[in-house]
Amino acid sequence: MYFIRIFFVFCVLCVSMYGLSEDIKTFRADFIQNVHSDNAAEVSYSGYIEAKSPNLAKWTYNKPLKKEIYIDGQDVVVYEPNLLQATITHLKENTDFISILKKAVLSKDGKYRSKIGNTSYELTFKDQKPYLLDFVDEFGNAINIKFSNVVINSVIDKKDFVFIPGPDIDIIHQ
Repeated sequence: MYFIRIFFVFCVLCVSMYGLSEDIKTFRADFIQNVHSDNAAEVSYSGYIEAKSPNLAKWTYNKPLKKEIYIDGQDVVVYEPNLLQATITHLKENTDFISILKKAVLSKDGKYRSKIGNTSYELTFKDQKPYLLDFVDEFGNAINIKFSNVVINSVIDKKDFVFIPGPDIDIIHQ
């Protein structure tokens, strides 16, 4: 479930940090996420993210397997269509990350740095848009997320962030 925490933190981090230079309301982008572990081969994921202030996000994974992650600030739904299963987890972290993240520091190298809990995040902007997010997760995996086709402040309907399960979907509450 560490991916859920990472995604929630990223969405808030991105919205908060970008807000330092512009009032961001929505964020859309394609992404490639690489996970490197000392014990295993690097794994790459790709997909699409939508986020809406203050705390809505939807990550749609296309490769290597289809998966959707819905985040509403209180709960996270991980939907795995190949398994016909959705797992719902209540976020234990305080959603007051925004006040912490607004204190993110712009370094001389042009990257924003922030620390949440024991994790340090480094966000790089390109053309005034989020471009790279790097961090090491709680399991020691180096995570690199590269964003492309970034669109800021487009209209996104709140309905896009609501998971509506079909009758054949098993729901697991954690």
